[in-house]
Amino acid sequence: MVSTIIFYAPLDLKAHLDYILPKFLTFESKTEMMKPIKVNPFAKMVLSWFSRLRFKPEAFTFTQKVKESQSVLICMPADVDRFAMARDLLSTFVDIFQGKEMFVLLPFLEAEGYLSSSTRYGVISVQEGDLKIFSLPGKKFIQKLKEHRFDISLDLDLANGFFNCYLCMKCKVPLRIGVKRKNAFPLYNIQLAVTKDRFGSREIYEGMAKTLESLFSESEKAKPEPI
Repeated sequence: MVSTIIFYAPLDLKAHLDYILPKFLTFESKTEMMKPIKVNPFAKMVLSWFSRLRFKPEAFTFTQKVKESQSVLICMPADVDRFAMARDLLSTFVDIFQGKEMFVLLPFLEAEGYLSSSTRYGVISVQEGDLKIFSLPGKKFIQKLKEHRFDISLDLDLANGFFNCYLCMKCKVPLRIGVKRKNAFPLYNIQLAVTKDRFGSREIYEGMAKTLESLFSESEKAKPEPI
């Protein structure tokens, strides 16, 4: 049996199709249209070096920051396959920061349809006008995120896409968590060691979630100690 969808098009056919066609698209078909934000490699190298040169560490305690934190930003991976894996486990990561105001950043251009806001978190989608030269975040976009006063950021990008971690540093997020890799400091000040042979596996995100859950639950119980 073959199903047929009949469109009764109004005069503005294009506007009607733009509205109705996404309703029939699966997430898998949407991934083909996703536009990851890719920072220019030369700009990434220069800014990484410059960030390390100018970095002045802030004295704080990890447990104190966790207890006082009110707002958290989770940055999704820019790789399409890893985005799908992280998306499946997003509720697990959100549970770790239960009771805090949550936002999820999508490092794709015009990606509103790839993840919807819920009662548990808001979604931040990047528009073309939010970027400047070399696909770096513009001042207005950075300022908009600064207004949220994020206390913690969690970058789920495993491939050093740079956009997420650079944005969080520019927004001056105090506690920036990401995967341990070469030259990751000071872009992250908390780094999680992961096994490289599992980079293409869902297990890596499951492992990150368990590590974070243990880390944050212990910090809630422990007395503040300098980091």
